[in-house]
Amino acid sequence: MKELRCILFTDLEVLAAILDRRRKLNEPLPDGQVTGLRLEMNQGTRCTLLVDGGKHSLTIPEAELQAALLAHCMTKKVPLPAEADKSVYLIRGRATLMMTMNFNKSARLVSMVEERADSLPH
Repeated sequence: MKELRCILFTDLEVLAAILDRRRKLNEPLPDGQVTGLRLEMNQGTRCTLLVDGGKHSLTIPEAELQAALLAHCMTKKVPLPAEADKSVYLIRGRATLMMTMNFNKSARLVSMVEERADSLPH
């Protein structure tokens, strides 16, 4: 059995996730007010924070975006499968955390033991 799970985030949730993670890690935050957010997929998913009406910007690479979204889920007590492969995609314009389980494992064959006809109840 293979499982696919997707969690879609609003732009406000993405922004909160990024800012919370950067604060916790004491990473620099953009000077000024964040006035927009742009998500794009081009050789990976990345997020650009637009500051002061687009005068400045801060680009968040995919690995940092993924870490921020995972931390956001953990903070909100959203259960996440530890064994799953996780990646970030853009689906319908929204950041999406996609988790796949058992996609890289080959199917296990289950051998069926044939019962003898005479062992069946009559």
